[in-house]
Amino acid sequence: MDIVSRPPVPGNASTAPPTVRLTYTLRYDDDAFGLPKRIEFEAASPATALEIAQGEARGREALLLVEGLPLCRLAKAADADPPYWIIAPQNAAPRSA
Repeated sequence: MDIVSRPPVPGNASTAPPTVRLTYTLRYDDDAFGLPKRIEFEAASPATALEIAQGEARGREALLLVEGLPLCRLAKAADADPPYWIIAPQNAAPRSA
């Protein structure tokens, strides 16, 4: 079996494949901590989505959606320093520790 190598395409030799950026939504309900809120943004991964969400209020529970589909429920621990995320399946509520 012969292996055929192809010459590099000019202008493409050093370009990496494009990063796929998905649309994420953090959806907060009306609760004792605040009014309903919806934040929509693009990110390359769920981990990046959490980094973007890091400035959100502690103690509030949110639903994280990716491309409109529920991914998980999450909350930032209310009394932790440094804060950390509590993540649960989308059909369950996170439990505060």
